Amino acid sequence: MIVHFMASGSKIMNYIDEYRQIIDIIKSEGHTLAADWLESSYGRAEKRIRLSVEEIRKVYEENIAALAKADVFITEATHPSFGTGYQIGRSKKPTLILRKENAPFNMTAGITEKHIELKEYNSDTLESIVKEFLLENDILTKDLRFNFSIDRRIYNYLRWASYKTGKTKAEIIRSLIEHEIDLDGDNN
Repeated sequence: MIVHFMASGSKIMNYIDEYRQIIDIIKSEGHTLAADWLESSYGRAEKRIRLSVEEIRKVYEENIAALAKADVFITEATHPSFGTGYQIGRSKKPTLILRKENAPFNMTAGITEKHIELKEYNSDTLESIVKEFLLENDILTKDLRFNFSIDRRIYNYLRWASYKTGKTKAEIIRSLIEHEIDLDGDNN
């Protein structure tokens, strides 16, 4: 599974150990990062290198692309960050917001979207929280869903075929696609 991990870059010096631990958990569970940005950002922060506007634009584009290609999104949001908040708002995929226990509440505390989980952690609970989220949202353990539009003719056919066969419309479409895969020699 592809995981997008995001956290506040401005507080990287304060939270590098937690950030590294989260990434280590993701990788130890056999998942891949959508973007591996942490160590380069940490290196810049150590040297106090400021990014140019053009470099900031590139970082933004890389983050949005990483979010788009990821299956799930995990963010460490103890310290409020506009960039992290923006990505949480854009995310329509399973999202885990991590916040250290006893940290002052920020805007993330008010989030109620069903695809977003907010969890407080400490050094003893971080690993189990991340592992549980990854397991619950692993696409290999779930049927995947998507929406598509059809015209009236296709809809009427599916309705008729569903009535005739006793199968759902989804089952009919799935069997047609599986048939095409078999014809292609299972090259996918």
